[in-house]
Amino acid sequence: MSTMSKVFVVLNLVLALFLVGSMASILSNGEDWRKKCTAAEEKAKADSVAAAEKYKSLDGVKQNLDNSVRSLENQRSDLDSQLQTQKAAADQFRNDNNQLRNSVDAINASLKAVQGELGDTQTRNKELLTSNETLKKETADAKKAQMDAEDDRARIEGDLKRATDDVAEKERQLAAVTKERDNKAAELEALVKLGVPVETLIGNNVPLIEGKVSDIGPNFVVLSVGENESVKIGYAFDVYRGNDYIGRVVVDMVRPDSSTARVTMKNGKGLDFQRMDNATTRL
Repeated sequence: MSTMSKVFVVLNLVLALFLVGSMASILSNGEDWRKKCTAAEEKAKADSVAAAEKYKSLDGVKQNLDNSVRSLENQRSDLDSQLQTQKAAADQFRNDNNQLRNSVDAINASLKAVQGELGDTQTRNKELLTSNETLKKETADAKKAQMDAEDDRARIEGDLKRATDDVAEKERQLAAVTKERDNKAAELEALVKLGVPVETLIGNNVPLIEGKVSDIGPNFVVLSVGENESVKIGYAFDVYRGNDYIGRVVVDMVRPDSSTARVTMKNGKGLDFQRMDNATTRL
């Protein structure tokens, strides 16, 4: 045999051995695979049974979930209705809130105005309290002044009573003097009418005094001369206006710068006494 044939035979033997080993390995592995397949089949059957049971359980769960879904859909529908109601209520609440906010703004404005008025009132109250304290003090002072005034009034009333009594006495004396003077004046007038020169016989001791009629009244006049000009009660003044003779007055009361005189004689022309008429003790 040639070398090539020997090599070829060896290769065949090696390949045969390899094939035999491979087949043995394959057979061995096949038995293992058969066992594994058997175990896998049994496991698959067990898993199928378990899956069937699980599917059955899941189907129950699915039914429950479907029921829950339907219930949730119903609840969602109810919630949608409630949501629409709540939206309407929210819109109404928003409108009410806007109105309330406007009302609150108006109230705040009013409150601000009231606070301003309150501040003014508090200021006024403080002023009134101050005025009240001042008034209390003034009232106390006024009461004291009133008591003092009452004391003064009592004293003045006493003085007035005494003065009234003095005036009554003076009036009585004046009435007596006036009556006596009127009698003397009547006698003097009668003597004058008879043509007796009285002034030549007794002399005229009345000084020359000239003045004006400053005011007039019923049957009396006020002259612009008085004690400062040496006027005395009983002095007679002849009153004239220009060249017209108005009448005669006799002094009843004398003051420092004026005197009051009653009318004792008027002219026959109907002329009345007037302010600014001239008056003199001697024509």
